[in-house]
Amino acid sequence: MELKLIKEDTKGRVYQIDNFKIFYRYKGTVSGDNSENKKELVYLIAGKAKITIKKSTKTMEAPAKIKIPAKTYHKIKALTDISFIIFDK
Repeated sequence: MELKLIKEDTKGRVYQIDNFKIFYRYKGTVSGDNSENKKELVYLIAGKAKITIKKSTKTMEAPAKIKIPAKTYHKIKALTDISFIIFDK
């Protein structure tokens, strides 16, 4: 199993490991904000975030599990620095 940095920018870092990705995002940044996704299983492992799926928005704090259906509008806004894992299906 190799941990590979696939993206680093002003929002944070993304690593790829086998069939999942690890995201580190800074407070105030947004991930997702689209409906161009496969079915996703997200584990928020650190921090607090505002999660929007379709028209429903919830504030969640780690640890939390979030299921995002395929081709569904979703957005993750970091209310603190956050870390989460995404499994694409």
